[in-house]
Amino acid sequence: MTKLDAAARSERLQRILEQLERFRTIDDTFMRQVFKDNEELTEYVLRVITGIRDLTVVRQETQRDLKRLAGSRSVELDVWATDASGKQYDLEMQRSDNAAPQRLRYHSAAMDIEALRPNRPFSELPSQWIIFVVERDDEPGPVGIRHYIRTDIETGKALKDGTHLLYVNGSYRGNDELGSLMADFCQSDPDRITNELLRKRVQYLKRDPKGVREMCRISEEIYNEGLEKGLEKGLEEGARNNTVQSIRNLMETLGLKPSQALDALKVPESQRGEYLALL
Repeated sequence: MTKLDAAARSERLQRILEQLERFRTIDDTFMRQVFKDNEELTEYVLRVITGIRDLTVVRQETQRDLKRLAGSRSVELDVWATDASGKQYDLEMQRSDNAAPQRLRYHSAAMDIEALRPNRPFSELPSQWIIFVVERDDEPGPVGIRHYIRTDIETGKALKDGTHLLYVNGSYRGNDELGSLMADFCQSDPDRITNELLRKRVQYLKRDPKGVREMCRISEEIYNEGLEKGLEKGLEEGARNNTVQSIRNLMETLGLKPSQALDALKVPESQRGEYLALL
């Protein structure tokens, strides 16, 4: 390794360590490591948010990948869990601008498809709780949780399909257990976290040499993955720009219409709308 390589690596490591200090549980990259293999913490958080005080987590996974239908968009759940009664939970940390209701709907659908085995009756679908913790709530009023279920518009009667969609306001600071938990989620200093379970886990990831090495390795993987995606995107954009310029050249030099230029370059039908828009 050259001195330049060593210096660049040292500088990147320093940036990673600085980022680690700024991480909060509400940041999804960090959150996944906080909850990883930590059923006791997951159980506590789900009890506070759902109000199910006897909830017992029997299985959980972080970064659970769901893709059951070919060609469909995949979903990677931050924290997936199931309890002793069979209910399933999806706990997500989401930016406010990335937490549209349609996203909850899609997570719900993906979990349903994953949950039901072939030829089994729909009545066997487990109840599910899709929980999005957002840093701020754009709706008016100091509400900690917005809990949605399907209801009859005329009568207000609930449709008992077992689906619960929740937004949890990360900026909520009510004088209750949820307010305390949200304050802890937004705290970067582990020593100032009040909940013991959460404090110990964040202290391990930020203060214990083994935990710090674990976070550095994960951050390095994310960094390298970002470089690869950036390079791939750059190559795609370069190829696209070259094609657009070729189309323009054919139109100018040979007087071709856009569709004729696309024919000449053998641009696939599926991509033609995109190139026409760019022109």
